[in-house]
Amino acid sequence: MIESWPSVEDLTKFHRMPYTWIESRAKEYDGTAVSNLEIPTLVGKFGISASAVGVAAVFFPGFDDFDIATRMDKYGIAHCTWGKQRAIEAGLDLMGYLLGETTDLDYPVDLSFVTPFQRDVFTALREVPHGETITYGELARLAGHPGKSRAVGSAMHYNPIPIFVPCHRVISATGELGGWSGPEGWKEWLLELEGWEIE
Repeated sequence: MIESWPSVEDLTKFHRMPYTWIESRAKEYDGTAVSNLEIPTLVGKFGISASAVGVAAVFFPGFDDFDIATRMDKYGIAHCTWGKQRAIEAGLDLMGYLLGETTDLDYPVDLSFVTPFQRDVFTALREVPHGETITYGELARLAGHPGKSRAVGSAMHYNPIPIFVPCHRVISATGELGGWSGPEGWKEWLLELEGWEIE
């Protein structure tokens, strides 16, 4: 079950807790577990799942508990409270990004739930700046896997952390938007938010 947006008291309390304590507790009990929070924004209610390491999943407006349970089961993720601080802070960053107040979404992400190839691709993708795009082939080369553009496309569909791992910035060599892991229409919206003109 996803939790409600935390109170100011919660924010203050969790900002005072050192990451090292949370990380050690998470590893002691269950290093694969995440905490889920609802993130209210002007464009709808998002969901964020975070472990003690960082953001592990992002859900777009319209999600429900079944979507969360399905995603967590798919990746073998358990529920806990150890990642709550990460979820709160990532949620605040996401709110600022969607308001156009920040272009810096380099908040830590947890890529332990994906394959080594996907980890290479997602890590390289996070280097693509706000407002810029990259083709599938270019991203394959940047990730150290030249010639694997089709596999990169598959990874974009599999990305559990859209926006923080900005698969909306990956387009085809012909300039077409291509697919991604988020809902229909959001890729165009996010690119326009970042100032990219869609013809």
